[in-house]
Amino acid sequence: MEEVQTIVALGAGSISKRVHPDGRIERSENVKDVAQYMERIEEMMDRKRALLQE
Repeated sequence: MEEVQTIVALGAGSISKRVHPDGRIERSENVKDVAQYMERIEEMMDRKRALLQE
């Protein structure tokens, strides 16, 4: 599978990725534990916002 598009993933254990025009890829992972995910949802949302901003 080629990594040619940006993907926003939601949920415990998911990984979002951003593919930049120059081909560089950045990733942002969510914690796997559901209880931790619920406690840290704001932190993970902030990381995804930062990942997707230009």
